[in-house]
Amino acid sequence: MSQMPGTVKSARALLFVVGAGNTVAALWLVMAAATLRTGAMGQLVIGLLLLVALPFGTLAAAAIVIAAKFTTGSHRVRKGAVVVGSLLIVVSLITAGTAISAKLYDGTWGIAVVAGALVIVLSTGQDTRDWFDRPRP
Repeated sequence: MSQMPGTVKSARALLFVVGAGNTVAALWLVMAAATLRTGAMGQLVIGLLLLVALPFGTLAAAAIVIAAKFTTGSHRVRKGAVVVGSLLIVVSLITAGTAISAKLYDGTWGIAVVAGALVIVLSTGQDTRDWFDRPRP
């Protein structure tokens, strides 16, 4: 079995980091929803917090599963990594566009945009293409 190139290792590690970060964000939102009391507006706020946690959890699961498949996966795994990077950029820009997150996060969404761009760049390189198109036993 041949050794995984450095760009592929970097993309895989970055996907694991993205998955961990999104897991933390989703858990933070779920914990915030769990601590609220139901009342006049409480149920609505709880529902909105859980709705906001959903894309973070989905993105976390996708990033971790795709990163885990890097050793044995085919070109579809590489395409999945590009999709995860693209979704990360889109979700981060949507988050940055909301008024409340602009005041709360002060530009930390930019880290996710850079991470998404790096995942895309690393996943579309020639070494990465060669790795996923290699013959398998």
